[in-house]
Amino acid sequence: MPSTFAWLAVDAEQRRRMMEAVDQFRDETTIDDLGVGGIRDAFSDTFFPGTSTLHTRLRYVLFIPWLMQEASTRATAEEMATRYHDLERDFIGALERGTDEGEQGIIGRRAGKALQRVPSVLYGGMLVQWGILETGLTAREHFARIEQNRRLDADSPRVEDEGLGSVRIPDGLDPRLPLRPEGLLKSADFALTSPEVEYLKETITRNNAGTLLARLAHRRPTTWTATGTMPSAPWADDVLDLLDPVADRGLRTTLDLAERFSLYTQGANLLYNLLLAEATSGDPDRFRDDRVEHYRERLAQWADEAAAHRPFDAADLLGLGQLMAARRRNFPDRTRTFLENWFDEARSSRTVADSRSARELISRRERLVKGSRARLRPGNLKALNAWSGASGTARMYFRWSNVTTLLKDLYDGEGRH
Repeated sequence: MPSTFAWLAVDAEQRRRMMEAVDQFRDETTIDDLGVGGIRDAFSDTFFPGTSTLHTRLRYVLFIPWLMQEASTRATAEEMATRYHDLERDFIGALERGTDEGEQGIIGRRAGKALQRVPSVLYGGMLVQWGILETGLTAREHFARIEQNRRLDADSPRVEDEGLGSVRIPDGLDPRLPLRPEGLLKSADFALTSPEVEYLKETITRNNAGTLLARLAHRRPTTWTATGTMPSAPWADDVLDLLDPVADRGLRTTLDLAERFSLYTQGANLLYNLLLAEATSGDPDRFRDDRVEHYRERLAQWADEAAAHRPFDAADLLGLGQLMAARRRNFPDRTRTFLENWFDEARSSRTVADSRSARELISRRERLVKGSRARLRPGNLKALNAWSGASGTARMYFRWSNVTTLLKDLYDGEGRH
């Protein structure tokens, strides 16, 4: 049998991050040409621990342990592992039977039984971070514990109260898990029940107290009454209104830091794209519009917004360093120096498009980050010609669109039996 659960041999979170990085190369808004993706991910993990851009629907964090429980009814750990491998793929059909044809979020709808990126890989980090799965435990180890407990039960004498005299080994799944629904393998959907919602609220908060995720799990923004009215960003006023001015002071400070970091680094990426547009302007038929004019207009709009915000100063850079240290992420001196210089340039936001020092800063940074793959590297026409006209130009919202999808599932399940 092939290696079925990619998370058996390697850490689930490491594998999830690798897949997430690959996906970012398919999305022109999230490519990290200037090497600040580690800071973006540190903010994301701080606000929304356990989440990923690969997550589709919230109920998967229950489907996975329920399928593990179903597989554990087999006799041996090896048989359980084989059954679990099949269940993760067969479950695609159960979801298709239980949901409407246009339902979003079914993992493997197209791949079917050839699915490689199974839910247990995509959600492994979340299961651990939210306390649903024991840290470091693989599926195979879980099944081995089940088998070992059965041996202990069989070999242990009965005691007077009709219990078993053996000391059982925890199987690694949260014993508070909601009961597995009847007929799960025949038909399933993403609609959480009220008991499942309460369980998820409790386990998220217990394991991630004080985070924005925990706050939002318990309190829905008052203006979020429909899909079209969800808050536009994690620092939107209707989100901040949920936070206590005193108890959540640190969280508010980090949200402010994230908002300004997102704003100012977008300017760096827009200038980078302007330089690329200028470098390819010799071919007027390459794009449908004038890319140089396009990015000059976007930089002008950005400059107006940047001028209305507090500049990024030395204390803010210190805050970034502390955030990276808290998340155990590397924050190299060259990245710190680049950001310090860029934030100084951004103080003159309305002239940054034509600033020679700002342009040189961006060009040097790309060459440092990408080496021989740098598009602005002299003579590297192959890389330059591969530019699609936009690369990493969007604001960073730190997984907000993914998180709001998960939160909507949570909110929709409240009161559902």
